[in-house]
Amino acid sequence: MKSIFNTLDILLGHLAAGIMTFLLYLSLGSITVFCLVAIPFEFLEESNSISELDAMELGLFILLAGVIWRFYRRSSQLQWSWWQKLRRFVYAVSSMVLLISFIELVAVWGEVMDKGRLEIEFFNSYEEVGNYVSSLLIILAIYASAPLPKLWSKKSAAEKADEQSVRPSENVSESISSPFVPEAQGQPEVITPSSVSIEVKTIPTTAPVEGKL
Repeated sequence: MKSIFNTLDILLGHLAAGIMTFLLYLSLGSITVFCLVAIPFEFLEESNSISELDAMELGLFILLAGVIWRFYRRSSQLQWSWWQKLRRFVYAVSSMVLLISFIELVAVWGEVMDKGRLEIEFFNSYEEVGNYVSSLLIILAIYASAPLPKLWSKKSAAEKADEQSVRPSENVSESISSPFVPEAQGQPEVITPSSVSIEVKTIPTTAPVEGKL
């Protein structure tokens, strides 16, 4: 009975995790799509065509297209899969949109606490500046999220092992260069004249004793 409840709990846990993951990706993806579509419409709201945009708005369009192209080019150079590209891009844009929304909510809350009411002039005064700043922050988030190769590539363990195997050790070089190596290291002992000491001992001799005849 205990194993049945354990199996049922595992199945329900995987089902709940799958549903929450799907809802998370769906919500973040919707925020990203809505943000990317809303940026052009915010600038085209008072204009009938792209030719009527000013230099700053046109520059933001070019920057947005440039950072998106750079993101996918960098990720393609590192051979990322389409899911890795999409997930990184969605996380970057949606995180910045949520941060901007939080800042705007704090600004509205401060206006209400200061004046006790919320007037339409507050939104009109910050609408144009807010659009430019939010667009720049989203462009910066896409630019910063592009994957980049490492500046200093660390050598792997296999490469270090190859270098050590190719490079002779100090013991081997010493054994090759020195002709005087003891037998303990596997080389025959070389005897030189300087290493042989000869000890000469004097033997006392007794002189013959002459007897009387």
